[in-house]
Amino acid sequence: MLRALLFVAALLAPLCATAAGYDRQLPVLLRADRIDIEQKTGVSLYRGHVVFTQGTLKLTAAQARAVNRGNTLDTLTAEGTPVTFRHRLDGQEEFIEGKAGRAVYRAPAQLLDLYRDVTVQRGQDTFRGAVLHYDLGDRSLIAESDAGQRVYAALIPRPRAAVVDGVNAGTAGAGSPPKALSGDHP
Repeated sequence: MLRALLFVAALLAPLCATAAGYDRQLPVLLRADRIDIEQKTGVSLYRGHVVFTQGTLKLTAAQARAVNRGNTLDTLTAEGTPVTFRHRLDGQEEFIEGKAGRAVYRAPAQLLDLYRDVTVQRGQDTFRGAVLHYDLGDRSLIAESDAGQRVYAALIPRPRAAVVDGVNAGTAGAGSPPKALSGDHP
């Protein structure tokens, strides 16, 4: 019996990998109005309506420069008015999305650096600043200011999920209070 459970666990383990880890293994897709590739240097330029996707990450820009190392994307630098991105959080329906004047995506480390008038939103939470560093792997971010602009964050509390009589009261009805949480139930 234990051997069967271990076998099932081994089969399911790849399915439990994070989306970020899974995204890293998926192909990079780039579309644009014009593409210039220099195979000797590993640099390619994309101009006009650039769309970059890898797994659940999508980035759009007016132009982009990609550097490849060993036939694998190393860095993508995008410029636009604005550059936009959207990334699905692993195991969730929720997206984190944002815009900036410039973005640098370091693919091997799965780090996205955003510059100039940065706005990032996750659900109802909003972050604004001059620079924002987003780590897709561990879903963390660091927002920075510059000389004339402070960082802004609006963090909206999420309702806590409480289980009452086997029902997740936090999702029992959007906006409705949970069932009685006092000790008057069995």
